Amino acid sequence: MFFKPKGYDYEELAKKFSHLVAKYFSPDEFYLHILRFVMESVGSEGGSLVLKEKETYTVKQCLGWESFAFRMEECLGLIHWLKKNHCAITRQQLLEDPHFAPIKTTGLNFFIQFQGEVSLPLYAHGELLGLVTLAAKKGSKPYTPACLTLLNWLGAQISMHLQNNLLKEAIRLQTLELEGVKDLKSQIVSNLSHELRTPLTGVIGFAELLAEEIDGPLNNEQKRHVTQIQNGAERLLKILSALVDLAQLEAGNLPLHVQQFHLAPLVASLSDEIPLNSETALKIVLDHATPRIYGDINLVRQIFKHLLDNAAKYTPKGEVQISADKKGEMLEVCVADTGIGIAEDKLTRIFDGFYQVNGGLTREFQGPGIGLSLSKKLIELHGGRLWVKSMPGRGSRFFFTLPLKPVVIKHRELAA
Repeated sequence: MFFKPKGYDYEELAKKFSHLVAKYFSPDEFYLHILRFVMESVGSEGGSLVLKEKETYTVKQCLGWESFAFRMEECLGLIHWLKKNHCAITRQQLLEDPHFAPIKTTGLNFFIQFQGEVSLPLYAHGELLGLVTLAAKKGSKPYTPACLTLLNWLGAQISMHLQNNLLKEAIRLQTLELEGVKDLKSQIVSNLSHELRTPLTGVIGFAELLAEEIDGPLNNEQKRHVTQIQNGAERLLKILSALVDLAQLEAGNLPLHVQQFHLAPLVASLSDEIPLNSETALKIVLDHATPRIYGDINLVRQIFKHLLDNAAKYTPKGEVQISADKKGEMLEVCVADTGIGIAEDKLTRIFDGFYQVNGGLTREFQGPGIGLSLSKKLIELHGGRLWVKSMPGRGSRFFFTLPLKPVVIKHRELAA
């Protein structure tokens, strides 16, 4: 607690300071307002704010004189004293008080460079954040002990908010950097996809020509090889498309084209595309009585394709069922299977990109492990959510919600 001597209205200053820090400013504006507030509080004619950046100190704002650079190596003695003592010091003290003799030379070098009369350390959580150095007071009035006490009180208030602002700025810069990385990743994936799609399309096209036996008949072994080429190339093309979609989603560049439609015909159109085992049945419990949803029909088709492919992959024998139920303003869809199930400790990770429950070099099931991650992001893009309930050996039930009203979609689309 600071002793608050008479002569200054601390309560009024506290109100003004609270009002100041409650406003939003850019870092440079914040520094300027802080410096002006300190100067006006004690009646200084000029001042400067110096902040630590990595291992050096930089002049951030000046008032009353032009901005300048200073030689920190000539001021280290004073800076070390301020780090140790955490209180304001005046040029007059250096000149008159023998107690300051060890730092007199370095301290005077500092005040001469800054054209200053008093320097206030800004100190928080064991770290010297910077300094406020003030010129002479208006009317050549001295910096009294009461004035120094006020400055120390102001320094404590400013340091706390200054550190918060520095942290916010660091987070903002880190966020911008991460967004740049996401955009770069999206661009790299898109470019790589384009470079790979062209030869893949050629591979698929020539494989189809061979399969049609336009250039001559094939024996059974050759037909099997051509089929393997087609299947492998088409699977790789699907993986590339999923990677591009995932990168665009993470970068916020995948648009929504919203319309109202029935799920039943959309899901039925997928029945021939799901790679079900001969001993696994597909059951669709949807009809035209199922409420229509609002969404991007192509992206919703992708959601079902990924979830049904996943269910088919892990259900070698049994049933895969799709059902839906109205829950408030959302339609809750369930894709259930009677497959191998998922252990409880794996449930929190299955929506991570490139993760498989049985991952490893010898894993039984093929695929890059991005279908569930992509589905989750596509569902969230529509304003819904995706979750799972499962037990090993008892199958899995994937639930997700899609909006029944367009307002949810429009809100998310604008936010994207």
